Amino acid sequence: MADNLKLLTKDYFNRHPIKDISAARLEYSMLLHPEVMDIADEVIPELQAKGLSFPDDSAAVAAVEQEDNTARLLRILRKTLPPKANRLLLEKVLAREQEVLPEIQRMILKAFSDSTIENCTRYLVRCRTNCSEWIIQNYNSIREPYARSMLCLVLGFRAGLDAIPFLMQQVEAFEMHFPSETFDQGPILALSELKVRFRTV
Repeated sequence: MADNLKLLTKDYFNRHPIKDISAARLEYSMLLHPEVMDIADEVIPELQAKGLSFPDDSAAVAAVEQEDNTARLLRILRKTLPPKANRLLLEKVLAREQEVLPEIQRMILKAFSDSTIENCTRYLVRCRTNCSEWIIQNYNSIREPYARSMLCLVLGFRAGLDAIPFLMQQVEAFEMHFPSETFDQGPILALSELKVRFRTV
């Protein structure tokens, strides 16, 4: 498997560069540095004191805090939430992994909403169960190209070196079938993350 790492050459990333701006790049940055959102929470009150206004997320946070029904938490997971409420929701569903993981896997297979796809991605990166094998086995059943791109990103954080050829195939497929989109950035960033994770191998 270590030979797969040799496929990730400087020339490869020159031919398939990481773009400065893409949905995958934003999601990757948040997955890599979740503490940035905590810093933002600390800074917002200071900025409000200086006269800047921000949307009030207290109702969304309270709704998540008060909800204890797993089915309803999963319904909320499909929605776009303010960052603080989103993080709180993720912690709640992570604590119920045995109950929610099969539902989240079913959800990502047919999800079309960006917020649902992104919330499922964050869950699959952080849950105790490594779903890499499940992702590869079920990849062709995933309806939405954006969901496939985001699940490639999950592989970058969770899979081993054996996923490299699969991810390289997805880069080529996205570049061929969606040349005007940035779906290819999910597997490209995943390959970059694998190279970082296993650079000492």
